[in-house]
Amino acid sequence: MQIIFGNSMATGNFAKDSSAPLGAEDVEIETEEGVAHGPTDGINNPNNDVAPSSASRPKKKAKVAENEDDRLINAFKSVGSDLADAIKTAGKSDNDLPSDLFDQLKSLPGFEKTHVSFYFSYLVANPHIGRAFYSLPFEHKIDWVALFISERFPGQ
Repeated sequence: MQIIFGNSMATGNFAKDSSAPLGAEDVEIETEEGVAHGPTDGINNPNNDVAPSSASRPKKKAKVAENEDDRLINAFKSVGSDLADAIKTAGKSDNDLPSDLFDQLKSLPGFEKTHVSFYFSYLVANPHIGRAFYSLPFEHKIDWVALFISERFPGQ
């Protein structure tokens, strides 16, 4: 390496000092004079200029490029709570029925106990229909039960 490079130091765009971690991105600092690349400690600065302290410097904006892993981690952090809520919702049981559903069925006039019991077992086996039935007005509940019984027990 000494034959190729001699005793000189790297001064190009991608030059780093020995204390800079490998794989880390350089910092670009925008100033009113232009953009300075590389570290700001003067070690690899081609003009050997040492960056002024932050107290005496005019407004400067530092831009640090994130590596791919950091972007992925930040994405997971930002959607973490939404993802957790979605998992909880997906894991919820879809079999929940109102506790007084059978009482409502028993209160419908004109139906035999066997028919009411049979329709209740149908609603328990199909909870999405049971929840829809529960939200219906009273007259429509009677229509739904009557239709179900006429389909299942023809001639009655």
